Amino acid sequence: MSRLILGLNSIHPDASAVLMNEKGVIAAIAEERINRKKHCAGFPSMAIAEVLRIGGASVGDITDVAIARDSRANLAHKALFVLRHPVSGGRVAAWSGRVHKKIATAPQLICEAVGQPASAFKGTVHHVEHHVAHIASAFFWSKFERATGLSTDGAGDFSTGIIARCEGNRIDVLRKNYWPHSFGVFYTAVCNFLGFNKYGEEYKVMGLSAYGQDAFAEQMKTLVDYTPQRGMRLNLPYYRHHNEAHTHDETEDGEIKVKPMWSAKMRELFGEPRPRGGPMTQRERDMSCSMQRRFEAIYKAYVNDAVARAGSRDMVMAGGCTLNGVANGQVITEGLIDRVYIHPAAGDDGTAAGAACYVMHSVLGIPRIGEVSQAYWGTGWTDAEIEKDALASGMPFKKLSRDQLLATTADALSKGKIVGWFQGREEWGPRALGNRSIICHPGWPDMKAILNARVKNREPFRPFAPLIMAERLSDCFEGSHDVPFMNVVYKVRPEWRQKLSATTHEDATGRVQTMRRDQNDLFYDLLVQFNQRTGVPVLLNTSFNENEPIVHTPKHAIDCFKRTRMDALAVGSFWYQKPDDEAHRGEAV
Repeated sequence: MSRLILGLNSIHPDASAVLMNEKGVIAAIAEERINRKKHCAGFPSMAIAEVLRIGGASVGDITDVAIARDSRANLAHKALFVLRHPVSGGRVAAWSGRVHKKIATAPQLICEAVGQPASAFKGTVHHVEHHVAHIASAFFWSKFERATGLSTDGAGDFSTGIIARCEGNRIDVLRKNYWPHSFGVFYTAVCNFLGFNKYGEEYKVMGLSAYGQDAFAEQMKTLVDYTPQRGMRLNLPYYRHHNEAHTHDETEDGEIKVKPMWSAKMRELFGEPRPRGGPMTQRERDMSCSMQRRFEAIYKAYVNDAVARAGSRDMVMAGGCTLNGVANGQVITEGLIDRVYIHPAAGDDGTAAGAACYVMHSVLGIPRIGEVSQAYWGTGWTDAEIEKDALASGMPFKKLSRDQLLATTADALSKGKIVGWFQGREEWGPRALGNRSIICHPGWPDMKAILNARVKNREPFRPFAPLIMAERLSDCFEGSHDVPFMNVVYKVRPEWRQKLSATTHEDATGRVQTMRRDQNDLFYDLLVQFNQRTGVPVLLNTSFNENEPIVHTPKHAIDCFKRTRMDALAVGSFWYQKPDDEAHRGEAV
C-alpha cells in the first residue's frame, strides 16, 4: 500500500503542514505565509489546502495524519508538577485539556479546510511527541545512517529538550529535560527584560550581543546551569513562567503575545527592565552579550553531553534554540562534532515535517530516501499566473529570457541596485534562501544603511546575511562545512571584511548561506555572473518583506516593490526597474 502522509504542527506557534510520500517531500508551508499573521498558532487550514493542491491530492488520498503533539507523553512528570504546584499545575492541566480537545477534531478540520465532508477522511491519525518530531525532522532529512540527536527549545509536550541516539529508522531517547527547566525560557525571559517582548524576537538580541561586553557574566550564571548529572536547570525564583498556564496567548486576529517570563528577583539582579522602544543603553548591549555568552557555554556543554551519551560525532539538530547561528558556528569550528545537519525549519514549524517522517520511517518502517539538501517546498507560480498580476500592477515591465534575466540582474547588482527576487517555489522555514529574497552588492559603500532606510526599516544592530557559492566558502570565511539553510555564523576572513562590509557584523562574522548549483541553478548562475562582474562570489541576501511575513504571491512581491524604494524587481521572467529619481538613490542615510 502506498502512503501519503500529512504532517501538522497545529494549535501551537508556527502552525504548518507538510505532505510526503515514500519518495520524499512533496510540499511544506507555514500557515503564516498564506494568512499573513506572523507565527500563527491556530489550525493550519490554509497550509493544508495548499500542500494538497501542490500535491494534486484530496483528503481521501491521505493515508496517515501525523500530528506533532502527544498528550500522553510525559504524564508522570506532568502529574508530579501538578502535585508540587497545585495552583499553576491545575492551570496547565486545564489548558492542556482544551488544546487536546482541539487536536482531537483534526480530521474534521482537515476536511473543512478543503470543503469536504468529515466522511471524506479515511486515514489513520498518529501523535508524535514534540521533541521526537524535532529530531526526526533533522535525522530523516540528513544523509547520516547513525547520528546523535539534540533538540532544545522553550517546551513541547512538557519536555524542554531531548538527547537521542538515531540509527537507521530508529530514534531512541536517551535523556529528557522537563518543564519548567527550559533553555529557551532562559533566553526568552532575558529578551523580555530587554524590551524584546514579541514572539520570536530572540534573533534580534543575538545580533545586539555583538555590540556589548561580557559585563554580566556572573549574573547570567545565576540564572541557568547545565551539568551532565542534572541536565538543564533554571534558578526558578528569577522566573515566573512556571506559575502560568502557558507562556503566550493568541489574540482573535492570530497575533502571538508573549507573557513576561521574569520575576521581581530578576529586577533585583539587573535593575529596571527596558520598556519596548525605550533607549538602548550600554547596559542592554552588555546584558545581551553576557546572555549570549552564557547560552553558548551551556549549548556546547549540552552538545558534549549528547555526543558522549549517543556515541556519534555526526549530529542532527532542531528546536528553537538551534536557530542560534552563533552557537552553531562555535560547535562546528571548535570541533565538538564532525558533521551536522540542522533542519531548515528548526523552529516549531519543522515539527510537521518531523512528525510525518517519524510516522513514515519509524512507525511504518518505510526506507529513508537520502539527504534533503534544499528547502524549496512551498508554492510556485507560473509565468502566466505572474503576468496577470504584472498587468494589473499598472507599472511598466518587460519579459526576459533566462539569460537576459541573469545578465540584467547581475548588471543592476554590480551597480549598487537593490533587487527584489521572486523565483521558483518558496522556501520552507524562516529564512529566505534565494527564491523570496531581496539581494544587493555586499561591498557597496553604505549598503547596509541604504537597505535599511529604503526597504527594511529595521534596527541598525541587526546584520544582513551573505549568500556564497559553496566552492568559495573557505576563501571568504573561517569555515568549511556547507550551510545551505543559513543557520550557522562564521568569522569573515580579514582580507574579505571590507569587500563584504554590508554583511560583516560588528564582531566580524556573517550568518552564512552556501549554495551549490544542484540546489538552486538559477540563483547559483546569478552568483556566477555577479562574481564575473565584481570579483565577489557573495550576494547580500535578506528576506523579501517589510515588517510582514515573507511575500507569498507575485502580488505581494509587486506591492512590496511599489511601496518601498527597491530599485528593481525580478518576478519570474518579468523585470521591473524604477528610474533612479523614483528610487531616491541620492537620499541621505
